[in-house]
Amino acid sequence: MARLYKASEWQSPTGRWHVNCVDDLAGISGLWWVPCRILDLPPADFILLLKNEFNASNFSYYEENDVLLYSWEHYNDAHRWLLYINKIARQKHIMI
Repeated sequence: MARLYKASEWQSPTGRWHVNCVDDLAGISGLWWVPCRILDLPPADFILLLKNEFNASNFSYYEENDVLLYSWEHYNDAHRWLLYINKIARQKHIMI
């Protein structure tokens, strides 16, 4: 059953912060391009938004699996992103 996109935040053992929707990891909820599409941004602009407006860093892209990883050093930056992406998903009624 489809449900509203809702990202969560967590801290890894390295101390860095991560934000993603983990409701349906066997489906599409955790794929990097889902928030990109929620925002209607091309991938390059999505990455620039994360980097410049939300202070994300440690970007790594693995082409063979189409995986983009990024994280935050500070909780406040990750939390701002969490609030932003969830707000937009609610406003647009994005179901996954």
